[in-house]
Amino acid sequence: MKLEVRNISVASLVTSSVPLVIFALALLGGAVTFMVVPNIQMAPMGTFQKLLSIGLYALLYVVITTAVLVFAAFIYNVFTGVLGLRGVTLDIEELHHD
Repeated sequence: MKLEVRNISVASLVTSSVPLVIFALALLGGAVTFMVVPNIQMAPMGTFQKLLSIGLYALLYVVITTAVLVFAAFIYNVFTGVLGLRGVTLDIEELHHD
């Protein structure tokens, strides 16, 4: 069965688990950036300052990435809905377990 994605709900991007997954990845990236990789600028920072930097980095990363995803979904909806271009086609098969 072939399905075509004609519309992406912007609200579903914001209220789904996508921002939480991005936050978890941002925490890992922040930990690597501020704790693992040696950097002479981070040397005088204490542990609390590094943890605060990781948290702020993760929050800012989530906000920016979610905004980019919302903008991309909006542009996709304009192209498929208003301009009438074709959307992404998914070929889905139903599996029967014996």
